[in-house]
Amino acid sequence: MAQSLKQKQKQKASESRKRHGQSMVEFAFAIPFLLLIIVTIMYFGRVFYIKQTVAMACQEGARIASRTPDLSDAQVRASVTGFTASGDSVNSTSVVAQQLGSGRLLSQGSTGSLPPGAKVKVLPFDSDGTIEDEIAPGTVAVRIEYPFVFTGNAFTGGASNFGNSFGVYTGVGGSPISFLDFSISERAVALTEVYQKIQ
Repeated sequence: MAQSLKQKQKQKASESRKRHGQSMVEFAFAIPFLLLIIVTIMYFGRVFYIKQTVAMACQEGARIASRTPDLSDAQVRASVTGFTASGDSVNSTSVVAQQLGSGRLLSQGSTGSLPPGAKVKVLPFDSDGTIEDEIAPGTVAVRIEYPFVFTGNAFTGGASNFGNSFGVYTGVGGSPISFLDFSISERAVALTEVYQKIQ
């Protein structure tokens, strides 16, 4: 009887080790999928955050631009948006600069210039003729292009980061899923409230 009790204890211990080993193998198979879910949430959360911040800056900029005369002057446009067309800071008190600063999307966090590759346009004045720059007559728009960089710093690589990606391993035999860096482009349009001379 004592022997059968020892055998039962050994058998239970062996079954427990098997179950523990099986759990470890199942967890190892689940790690890539858990990692993929976590990275996906982080990636799309960051994209959404930057898009919303840039869109709000465009809306506020278009609202101010619609009430500002002499937008045909590049200095007036830079004063309204707070940046030159290439993203250099000229007016840190503009609503566009303050909105982007509140999202800590500027070179010094809440102040400074936009990252390399970023553009701020007041349309139709800064239009380069692309379809994205077309707006209806009697309206004014602010368009911002902002480089989205998932890993790393947009201020150190800028436009050269476009096309880079961050891959997540999906398991044996699976190809990695890529999360690309790209340019976020937002635009807001408003009816002009003052006369604008368009060249």
